[in-house]
Amino acid sequence: MLVGLPPFYNKDRETLYKNIKYQTPNLQYEFLSPAARDLCSKLLNKNPLERMGAGPSDAEEIKEHEWFEDIDWNKIQNKLLPPPYKPQLDSMYDVKHFPPEFTNQKLSPTDMESASVDKS
Repeated sequence: MLVGLPPFYNKDRETLYKNIKYQTPNLQYEFLSPAARDLCSKLLNKNPLERMGAGPSDAEEIKEHEWFEDIDWNKIQNKLLPPPYKPQLDSMYDVKHFPPEFTNQKLSPTDMESASVDKS
């Protein structure tokens, strides 16, 4: 999300899969700070035993990373920080911020079954 492309991106799907499995993530963007580059590389570590956030402290390890040093996690948890962006909606069902390719899709019978309300 910081870069706009996945770190293993390739237009060819087979090459993309090979990149994910064997290549080092591409984080060589001059606009990435050293802290952002470090965070991404630790989150993308191929060895799950060494990957940031996979240890006994779980997400705390991620939250304590330098890139998040200005984040007050307690304020976020207690909903004391205003959101950085609040979309203007016409109703609780307003979908104008979603691409029409998704909002115009027809529901399949399976989708309708899972969306139905249990009346028992």
